[in-house]
Amino acid sequence: MAKRREAALNGPHASSRRLAGPSARLDETAVAPATLERAAAIFRALGDAPRLRLLLVLLGGEHSVSELVGASQEKFSTVSQRLRVLRSEKLLARRRERSHMYYSLADSHVADLVRNAVAHAAEADRRVEAGPRVERNNARKGGRTMAKKQQAKKQQGHKGHDHKHGPGCGHTTVRHDSHVDYLHDGHLHHVEDDGSVTQHTLEVGGKNPASCTPKHACGGHPKEHKHGPGCGHEAVPHGEHVDYLVERHLHHPHGDHCDDHGPIQQG
Repeated sequence: MAKRREAALNGPHASSRRLAGPSARLDETAVAPATLERAAAIFRALGDAPRLRLLLVLLGGEHSVSELVGASQEKFSTVSQRLRVLRSEKLLARRRERSHMYYSLADSHVADLVRNAVAHAAEADRRVEAGPRVERNNARKGGRTMAKKQQAKKQQGHKGHDHKHGPGCGHTTVRHDSHVDYLHDGHLHHVEDDGSVTQHTLEVGGKNPASCTPKHACGGHPKEHKHGPGCGHEAVPHGEHVDYLVERHLHHPHGDHCDDHGPIQQG
């Protein structure tokens, strides 16, 4: 009898029995509704494979946005949007160093959540491999559908915009990827096919880096000129910072000099 009891306590289902025991059971009546809502929001933020991949990278330590862009092989604006979602649920901490932003996991709870979720998924995958093939196919289709939905949400709408952008509308045009956007009060506006307006951001990389260039000599304004609101140059959203348009180049104020963030093509 004693041996059978010991086997039951230490058998393959022992961990689930211990979790269900009175000492480990969470008293749901002691959890405030607001706390449950916050926990649900955290799981919603984690419920996206590309965002989870960013957290996996950050398990290795602090990374700059540019490093995360390189690791994910995606556009700067896409990575920035995912970081904003994770930070809004307090899953990330960040700090600024000059013109660069660095991200890290908020605390050990987040690290444990990520590790446990991936470990549990890997165990579930092994169980699925032993089951019918159709079950695996359905899971893959579901993952692709979720990824497409998340991709469709990557751009931010702009409400309350009555102005009609177009040729001769009075706003500076900027060639952005394969289309034309319009600079409007520090925003980069794009007119969709249905007439709605979305806010775009120039990605960091290629011809438009976010690097420090202390030796940059500009003939477009006096050396003592200070960029900022009302300085006479149009503001351009570039990654997670603001640049200023000077003779078709992006200038970024940085201490006692301007960084050259590369040329732009006006439409």
